[in-house]
Amino acid sequence: MGNKKQYIVITPFFPSDNSHVGSYIYDQVKTIIDLTNYDVKVIKVASIFSFEKDYFFKGIEVKIFKMLDFPFFIFPGIFNWVNSMMIKKFFNRNKYFENLSIIHAHVSYPSAYLANAIKYNRKVKTIIQHHGIDVLQLLNGRFSFLTKLQNDFIRKRTLNQLNMIDLNVSVSNRVKNELHTFDNYKPKKEYILYNGVDRFKFYPISGLKKTDKFQIGCVANFWKIKDQISLIKAVEIMIADGFKDVRLRLIGEGVELEKCKKYVLYKKLEKYIFFEKEMKHENLNNFYNELDLFVLPSYYEALGCVYLEAWAANIPVISVEGQGFSELVSENEMENLIAKKQSPESLKDRIFEEYKKRRIYVFNEKYDIRNTISEFVKLYL
Repeated sequence: MGNKKQYIVITPFFPSDNSHVGSYIYDQVKTIIDLTNYDVKVIKVASIFSFEKDYFFKGIEVKIFKMLDFPFFIFPGIFNWVNSMMIKKFFNRNKYFENLSIIHAHVSYPSAYLANAIKYNRKVKTIIQHHGIDVLQLLNGRFSFLTKLQNDFIRKRTLNQLNMIDLNVSVSNRVKNELHTFDNYKPKKEYILYNGVDRFKFYPISGLKKTDKFQIGCVANFWKIKDQISLIKAVEIMIADGFKDVRLRLIGEGVELEKCKKYVLYKKLEKYIFFEKEMKHENLNNFYNELDLFVLPSYYEALGCVYLEAWAANIPVISVEGQGFSELVSENEMENLIAKKQSPESLKDRIFEEYKKRRIYVFNEKYDIRNTISEFVKLYL
């Protein structure tokens, strides 16, 4: 380590050999390592009941910090205090306090609490990065079975922690604006750090498309807010209108998957709509390059990395209004690429326009992760 300053990343998700969840965090960490002289360390937060152990992923060591997280809502103050003591001991044991300079934490709870506990009475810069799901939990309550009073109490405590952080980072203006709907959210400083894409992993490849069918792709968990059913219905309308060379390929798992499969069977669309198994993150680039169009009609999306990954293959990407990706779409493309939410008819209209054009949609290199992180480093690190 020498005299290098330490940059500690605290995150509840980070990829492993068995899971790609948190791939963007890995890309961000790797880029910070490449562009700075910090000694970057990763701490993955897990439940005290977890069996997860420390591991390496593509040369980066991931230390597991196990915290008390259940039933924290009964005595949240006590549990947060215990976790604060535990994280300090964890830092001492791993010598993370030596030359500690920056704590970059991801997701409001529990990372903001841990970052502030570590910083206490130390000259350390703290950063919290909001990815959207944490803001959704603040808006709707972290647990549906809690009373409004309990959720309000947790929300107030969490917002107080965010106000103590040196820099609150949001992955889109949508996330930032939602945070500001809370009257008691008073951040010291804010920054929009759009999710960049690793151009060494995602890029155009010619010759992978081996069919004359118009191929539409979607990669997402099958959750209600991702709204794959509207996409399926949009394709159904196109098929009914006589455009039988359209194919839809859906990748993902989740609670809405069976519902979508049953709908496809009921409507006899099996020749046109296909459900594919999840694949390793590094294999997605080939998938994107086989497509003519990528569509994800999610109506709550901070800034999904899959939009950028698909766009990096120079294919058009359709989102819905008011989501993070719409902030990256130029004004003259809004009518082409942004549909109304939960509207199969609107999606069909956007898809049909791209069906007629069969075009290349050139990626904006501004959103190469080396460029997004470089600007962030220049301003704040």
